[in-house]
Amino acid sequence: MDIRVHQGFLKRIAPVPNMSATKFLHPILRGLKPLPEGHAEELQQIKEWMKGQQHLPYISDEYIFLFLYSNYFKVSETKETIEHYFTLRATSGADLFTNRDPLAPKNKAALDITHMVAFPNKTAEGYNVLFYRLSDYDYSKLNFADAVRVFCMFNDVKLSEDQGQAEGYIVIFDMKGCSLGHLTRVTLPALRAFMHYIQNAHPARLKKIHVVHTVSFINQVMCLVKPLIHSNLLNLLNFSSEGPESVVDKALLPEDFGGPLPSVKKLHEEQRKNMEENYREWLIESEIFKTDEKKRIKKPSKGMFASFTSSFKSLDID
Repeated sequence: MDIRVHQGFLKRIAPVPNMSATKFLHPILRGLKPLPEGHAEELQQIKEWMKGQQHLPYISDEYIFLFLYSNYFKVSETKETIEHYFTLRATSGADLFTNRDPLAPKNKAALDITHMVAFPNKTAEGYNVLFYRLSDYDYSKLNFADAVRVFCMFNDVKLSEDQGQAEGYIVIFDMKGCSLGHLTRVTLPALRAFMHYIQNAHPARLKKIHVVHTVSFINQVMCLVKPLIHSNLLNLLNFSSEGPESVVDKALLPEDFGGPLPSVKKLHEEQRKNMEENYREWLIESEIFKTDEKKRIKKPSKGMFASFTSSFKSLDID
């Protein structure tokens, strides 16, 4: 394969001035997607805006397209997402965007007790399906902040693999094995940062969130998270007491759920290996992508992360 393809792609997602592209080198099995055409004006508006935001890191045109694309090329919403994304990575206070080495003990522990999988095939609409569940039901092994960090790492890898241009994402959270003990392991700072990330900062087109194998205490769960959820996200939520086969075509699913694909465990192990071997250095280096709060001219409002009263990035609701 042409090494220039790999370097060009990494320059798209992780551009760093005066840093060798080989530091971010990892194999990509597909060629580059062309950048969307017809959006030069929106790109230029964002670039001019960013010149006046000294606290934001330098990012390439291609990286800006990641945010533009996720916001359907709406300039105002794109600015908000960029601001939230890099600010959260600097100020979350929950250790969610630091210590991102997938081989670090606490990250390995989180990967040991969970399954995080991107199913290989798309829906009829062209959407990618992401699947998350516990693989070890012992609640004493769960460190919620560590699990959220690894979740964000996994999502960054998926965005990189998709080159930031997926039509949309359908997320399935399988609650099988969850207990009230797991609920007691949830920490508010990490939960707050996670909800803010998903709603305001995640540069992806989120289409639906299915919660399957819902537990008897789902109302308690919703009481915990509902104050942190905007109506936009609530409209994406769907609950099912059955398994994933009740919410997506069985042809997309692993053998665990009657589908033709390899087991969830095998898919998780393959994608974990990809993260650990091909994306490890990139994930570690990506910690530099955050705001420099010392250079910020106007401080963010105090409620930006506490109550999420700032503007919410628009979502395409089907």
